[in-house]
Amino acid sequence: MQLNLIEEENFNMLKYIPNLLSISRIFMMFPLVLFLEKIEIGFIYVVYSIVTITMIVLSDVLDGFLARRLNYLTLLGKILDPVSDKICLMVILIFLINRYDLIFFIFFILISIRDIVLVSLTSYLAIRHGFISQANKLGKYFMLSTVIMIIFFLFNLNYFVSILLYIITIIMLIISTANYIIEYLNQIKKYENI
Repeated sequence: MQLNLIEEENFNMLKYIPNLLSISRIFMMFPLVLFLEKIEIGFIYVVYSIVTITMIVLSDVLDGFLARRLNYLTLLGKILDPVSDKICLMVILIFLINRYDLIFFIFFILISIRDIVLVSLTSYLAIRHGFISQANKLGKYFMLSTVIMIIFFLFNLNYFVSILLYIITIIMLIISTANYIIEYLNQIKKYENI
């Protein structure tokens, strides 16, 4: 009996790990920005930056995996994961605006408009109908292209490829945004029988 209580208590502690991983991504942005600022000083900061980015990506993959594995998908987790992702993305975009000016300012404005529209529709569906959406494949492809494009710019890899990735990412942003809007409007029609 005592062993079962200990096992249950340990499981209850484990269920918080996915949300803690989501929160940890936000805090990992502080050292990442510091390391990125010092890349010009020495190669060791490139290594630190790559390790930190890897940890951020792993925490993003693990939080969803563990939540499903532990069968502990929560409303808080469904909100916390994308919010953490957005905070990380916006911090990096602000860093890139300081480095590249207009090109990332335009991207920042476009992604901000996208997020305002999608968050408004998501909030409406959540508040009015209790529907919480999940990222779809096009949204994930857009985020993947965004991450790859950002890495090319952060580490000054091939400039031509960086610009090509930027254009692809803008196209993916437009396509995935349109796809989400259609999906959300269909959900609204379904719930409200319009």
